[in-house]
Amino acid sequence: MEIPFSTFALPLCLSIVWLVFLTRRKIHGLYIDVLAIAYSYDLLSSSFRSGENTFHFTIFGNFVVGLRGNDARKIYFNERYFSTSEGYKMFSKAVPVPALAKTLISAEEEHGSHFKKQLDILVNRDRFSEIIATMLGDIQRVMSGWHDEGTLDPFDKINDIAFRVTVHMITSSDFVSDSSPLSRFQDNFFTQLKNNTPAMIFLPWFYRSAQKEKEIAITSLFTTLTQFIEAREKTEISLPAVEPIDLLLAHGLNTQEAIQFIIGFLFGSVFNTTKAISWILIYISIYPQWVSAIRRETENVLYKLSSNPSETLHSRLSKVPGDAWEDSMPTLDLVISETLRLTMNQTAIRRNIGEDVQIPGGKDIVPGGAFTVYSHADAHLNPEIYPEPWSFQPERFEQGKQKSSNDFLGWGAGRHRCVGMRIAKLIIKTVVCTFVVTYDFDIKRRKNMLSSTKTIPVPDYNKVNEARPKGEVITLNYVKRMEHPR
Repeated sequence: MEIPFSTFALPLCLSIVWLVFLTRRKIHGLYIDVLAIAYSYDLLSSSFRSGENTFHFTIFGNFVVGLRGNDARKIYFNERYFSTSEGYKMFSKAVPVPALAKTLISAEEEHGSHFKKQLDILVNRDRFSEIIATMLGDIQRVMSGWHDEGTLDPFDKINDIAFRVTVHMITSSDFVSDSSPLSRFQDNFFTQLKNNTPAMIFLPWFYRSAQKEKEIAITSLFTTLTQFIEAREKTEISLPAVEPIDLLLAHGLNTQEAIQFIIGFLFGSVFNTTKAISWILIYISIYPQWVSAIRRETENVLYKLSSNPSETLHSRLSKVPGDAWEDSMPTLDLVISETLRLTMNQTAIRRNIGEDVQIPGGKDIVPGGAFTVYSHADAHLNPEIYPEPWSFQPERFEQGKQKSSNDFLGWGAGRHRCVGMRIAKLIIKTVVCTFVVTYDFDIKRRKNMLSSTKTIPVPDYNKVNEARPKGEVITLNYVKRMEHPR
């Protein structure tokens, strides 16, 4: 018997409609995943409704709440249940589902406290003079390999300095003395860093060679450090220990703990200090009055504290005490803060490992187990906090002009302040002062069709592991100065 078409036409049409709906929903979900990972700055800049401080979306099947506004910012940086370490596990597509208990909180606080204790072993007032002298020696060794004049890519050249300074600070003189092994170690470090991209998260099968390259680089890093530390453990060390790695081992760290600290310190320091220094040089080359001001400030410090002009610059700078580096360079402090405001506008992610948290001014709560994201640009590029936010105005950070402690997030805020701020600022200052006093320089900009109409260059805020300008290539023309500071 022939079955009439009308008998199955309606179910077939409904099935097709349902299939289209599911397909569109899956495509939309994939689109949100891509947008949230690859274009997080754009997502958070455009998704809030007028008058609301929250919005929500789903990524990798996880509930995420976006935040903005002063009240939400205070909660984001001060809520003890908002975990950074649990937050970033999302990007490995291995999000844990832990019991939402206080054991997680205590574990994270213990980890942060442990890292800070290790850092305090190496960076303390008793070692400041030695640290400064070592830094400036490394800076001088790298810069001595440059020509007296030429053109340089600041991100490339400054990266070499920042990496050597940082590695020396946490290993030993013999580890950095041989340029060939150090160069391989540096190559491996940046190989694994550059391969942490959104594309590799979404299309791992397409990037198999890059994944393999990353695995080889990580293995090489750990092998190099293991061999180095085990060799130091077998070496008879004269007490008191003076090399950084010996200090760590003398305080009871085993090989694995020392490796974790070294890798963690490198991740936290090298990229961010390179980014800050490079952008400082770019901005002050656009506004050369700040070059003159920093140079004058540095030379005044040298005149007061290291007055023998016959000595080399790095030797004279080495004699400037730590207190002077921290307290006697207010102009450079202003420039650092303004540079961080313009460049450090990453999207931070945390996970709520406690109870539900209500966000003022928003319809959404952050449930226990959910994730929450916040863009530093919400504060740093807010014209109500920083008038003309796209302009370079270091004077806006002069004493008395800040409205709130949560307005500036360059070093974090609340419970999430950078524990390495002190040493990071010292690295930035030593490199900038050495460069500014040693060279005259100006900027060369080559824009492309993607360049911004804004008057100053800015990094691509969507690319968290990329420091270069968005839409243009920037180099610096430099020439060594003949005169010496008085």
